[in-house]
Amino acid sequence: MTNQAVLIDPATDAVVNVDVQPTFMPGGGLPVADGHLIIPVVQRVTLLFPAHRRYFTLDKHPAGHISLASSYDGLAPGTKLTFEEAMKWTVDDHKIAPHARFTLAELQGYLGFVHFQILWPDHGIFGAAESRLHPDLDDAPCRIVLVKGSDPCCDSYSGLSDNLGRPTGLGQLLREDGVKRLFLTGLAFDFCVGFTALDAAKEGFEVFLVEDATRPVALPGTVEKMRADLAAAGVRVIQSEDLVVA
Repeated sequence: MTNQAVLIDPATDAVVNVDVQPTFMPGGGLPVADGHLIIPVVQRVTLLFPAHRRYFTLDKHPAGHISLASSYDGLAPGTKLTFEEAMKWTVDDHKIAPHARFTLAELQGYLGFVHFQILWPDHGIFGAAESRLHPDLDDAPCRIVLVKGSDPCCDSYSGLSDNLGRPTGLGQLLREDGVKRLFLTGLAFDFCVGFTALDAAKEGFEVFLVEDATRPVALPGTVEKMRADLAAAGVRVIQSEDLVVA
């Protein structure tokens, strides 16, 4: 044990496996380094919880989504598109690709709320095999598999709310199910897993992030900032070996 054993209470504890999809693993559209190595750990952690206490999220987007670099002309993956930059664009002079499923006004309104959007390579595209739950987990009985990110005009890192702050319904379902504590796994630590943890803590859940069951994208500064934000929110970062079934 790294510190202190965490006793799982099946009556009030739940596991949320965030975006455990091939699209975020080597060979996928947005590969996270060593992302595939979490699979055996996620399997072990998931099986510590009864089926009705297992919750999954999937990150899925239509082609032409606002977060995809391919939805813009001349903007590469990794570009940080800011509100200030988008406000310089006009209806006659902009960089939105013809197949994009959002308008300039919708982009400017979105960025006015979120301030900036990292443009990602195509990933989690509806209909692509890599957008599905990893095959080593897709036969695990669970409470729900919740799809997020499907609104073409808004990204959704957290499993509990999209980037505009609109609830996905997962938080309400967890409360209705009597869940008090959440244990998070998945991809990636510094984005979807971390933001899910922060939202869950904000909604009053006690949150544990299982560090060896996740990996980071690790853009400059993102891991350090997420660690600081998690600590400030009271989220405990633990190892899978810390978990003990009552």
